[in-house]
Amino acid sequence: MSRQSEQDDRWLGGYRRVLAVTLLLIIMATLAMSYRSHREEALTVSLTLLGEQFAERAQRLHGLWLDERRPAVLHAQGVAWQFDERGWPLGVAPLQSPSDNCRSLWLALIGRDANALPPLQALASRDGEGCEFGWDGLRLVYRFGDGRVQSFAE
Repeated sequence: MSRQSEQDDRWLGGYRRVLAVTLLLIIMATLAMSYRSHREEALTVSLTLLGEQFAERAQRLHGLWLDERRPAVLHAQGVAWQFDERGWPLGVAPLQSPSDNCRSLWLALIGRDANALPPLQALASRDGEGCEFGWDGLRLVYRFGDGRVQSFAE
């Protein structure tokens, strides 16, 4: 084999390696982008379902509050629930800071069942009329005025 053909083989092998590495990087980038979009979709669906569950349980507590003739504190499910004057749960008694009340309300209604999900942030809304729950730019807003739970994406 001539020296020129050996050199050509080396260059060709180098080109093949560069091509293989480039192709591998393209495949990895495509998989990473696909994973990211599917993860965002899954988180959105999870938060929506958790929001529906939260709203349903708050609705049940509101019904119990009405049945019990509108007490300020309702003892149900082994918990002392604190309500506002319209009958929507504010938190678990004794009341603490607004954000702590929101966190305790979420934990009492939903619990820690969502272990596979990222930690949820629970804060009092800026206007003080509800709670905001969420992660990664997705959030639920619970309003004390009417018990509605809405989802928003930032």
